[in-house]
Amino acid sequence: MRTLLLTISTAIFLVTSCNNAPKENQQNQSDSLATNQLQHTDKEPIPYILAKNYFVKNTVGEEKNGVHKLESQADFDSLFSAAATMGKDGMPTEINFDKQFVIAIITSTSDLTPTIDSIILEKQGQEIAVTYKEVLGEKQSYQIRPVAILIIDKQYQGPLKSEIQKEI
Repeated sequence: MRTLLLTISTAIFLVTSCNNAPKENQQNQSDSLATNQLQHTDKEPIPYILAKNYFVKNTVGEEKNGVHKLESQADFDSLFSAAATMGKDGMPTEINFDKQFVIAIITSTSDLTPTIDSIILEKQGQEIAVTYKEVLGEKQSYQIRPVAILIIDKQYQGPLKSEIQKEI
């Protein structure tokens, strides 16, 4: 009887000690994985305000299409004009270049209902990564030149890096 009780106790001890070791290893592995993910993901979303009621000046050529970082009112005014409209939200969005800068996305003039969608702005290391999608829709009877004007706080300064995805 003592031998049976001793055998059962030993078996229970071995089973419970074997089950605890993998849990610790699993915990250590998951901690290690989380640490590695933190080290490899240095992306930080950058908040922005989408400016309204501006248009690309007619004197700005198609060679200016792309992503631009504008840090002064003079740089901004060289590309854009205000497009005030009637109504409550008709005034152009105010930009304070003392505290903010602008990232402008200008795309090609088209009669295929062009839009700029899915804008993602992230700090990747020292760089500002801008990812967006150009979408061309149905044919229309007139042409437009889409623009997205992002107003960003100066605390997120850095060189630009952009990626475009086109959809037709």
